[in-house]
Amino acid sequence: MKVIVHDLGQASWQKLGMRFHERDIVIGNGMECAGGDIGKAIGSCRQLVLISRCVYGGFSPFIQEVLEKCRNVFAPSMELRHGQTHYVVKNQNKNLFGLVCCFYGEDITPGEEQLARIQSVSDGISLQARGVKIVFYDTPDKLRQLNSVLV
Repeated sequence: MKVIVHDLGQASWQKLGMRFHERDIVIGNGMECAGGDIGKAIGSCRQLVLISRCVYGGFSPFIQEVLEKCRNVFAPSMELRHGQTHYVVKNQNKNLFGLVCCFYGEDITPGEEQLARIQSVSDGISLQARGVKIVFYDTPDKLRQLNSVLV
């Protein structure tokens, strides 16, 4: 099962023509997660896909909000991993899902790209993902290439 979180408008999302499986969950701006528990959905997925406009070298406010909501999967305590402080994962699904971070924007500077890569890897470590794949696209229309990236 994939969980796809995106900040695209409804028209832009429809134009992408993404391929889905029956159990995949799509969370978009203004949409609610089935059952209302985003953290539980993310905690039980095999692939988490974040599609975000690159905002100052990071995720858009909507994607950041979704990531904050999924923090309930984690215990309130922190631990030191790889020399960095991260949340402790409560569920048994750690390292079972891959994280795919897709950034789009027409004027992404090299500095913003580097910051986005750092944040994506840090989030992957915090979520204890088995791996992190990061891709950048110039325009939302080029996001159609995602079908070849997603499992």
